[in-house]
Amino acid sequence: MSNGFYIYGLVRSSEPQEFGDIGIGNPASPVLAVGFQDIGAVVSVSPFMVYDSLAKEKTIKDLVTHQFVIEKVMEHCTIVPVKFGTMVENADEVIAFLEKGYPLLSNELSRMEQKIEMDVVARWDMSKILAALPRHHLPVQEKQQEIVLKGDRASVEDKIALGKVIEQALQAEKARYQQLILRALKAGAADARLHNLASDEMIFNAGFLVEKKDEHLFTGAIDALDRDLEDAVNFRVVGPLPAYSFATILLERIDPRKLAAAKKLFGLNGEITAQAVRDTYHQLAQQCHPDKRGAADALDFHLVHSAYRTLKDFTEKGLLHVGMYQWENDV
Repeated sequence: MSNGFYIYGLVRSSEPQEFGDIGIGNPASPVLAVGFQDIGAVVSVSPFMVYDSLAKEKTIKDLVTHQFVIEKVMEHCTIVPVKFGTMVENADEVIAFLEKGYPLLSNELSRMEQKIEMDVVARWDMSKILAALPRHHLPVQEKQQEIVLKGDRASVEDKIALGKVIEQALQAEKARYQQLILRALKAGAADARLHNLASDEMIFNAGFLVEKKDEHLFTGAIDALDRDLEDAVNFRVVGPLPAYSFATILLERIDPRKLAAAKKLFGLNGEITAQAVRDTYHQLAQQCHPDKRGAADALDFHLVHSAYRTLKDFTEKGLLHVGMYQWENDV
């Protein structure tokens, strides 16, 4: 297996830097910064891998190392993360990545300077919330009283109706808590991203972009929320972290060998236009139909479609495309 360059993130640097033998590999590979103008890619040399096809255990192990490297580099300087699993084949492609993406990469490094990410998760104590629900939601109180008055005459339908009213009230309470927490914490942050909720007990999950100098003010705001909510909600704060949710860089790379095979299948040479790709695709797609030719002779549609996607991406973005990976929505 040939070696490639694994890219962890970007730093502001005009000089080569070394960060130690902490990179992906067995034994751990040296991590260093490869520079172009005043930015550097934090990389290590490791066997070239396509992470979409790796075993889960290997992927998880390398993800942990990926995050460890980024957080170790963060101890020395601001780092903008690159999406996990990003590899190129050689040092020239690292420089090509930096050169092509320079305006975006330089801007993101400036935007993230002296900023950290703080991730906040909140879970509510369901027993305390349910006990207080009738006091805050009149329909729950009325339905409970109706069932109590009916006693043994209360039907299954009555209890199902109560369950629906409670469910609606819980959703309203969750939305109220979410807005309360977001308002209180967003005031002390430069930006925020909502993340998915992993369970019914989790009512809030978000990342906040915070100035390093304001970290203690941000954690103080969480402490104040904790007191105001009287232990009905439990908070967990993870950070400071690199700005994973706000500035993760995406490098899309087309394998030159895959591009060459797609060109050959489509019979295209020289400069390739989007129109030529579309026209050839429609012609080949018709040939794929078994009614046009014998089933044994028909082209493989999946092969044709895969080649079309490769050529389409190439005409739109080129061999290398640098962009931003959007984790979650703005709030």
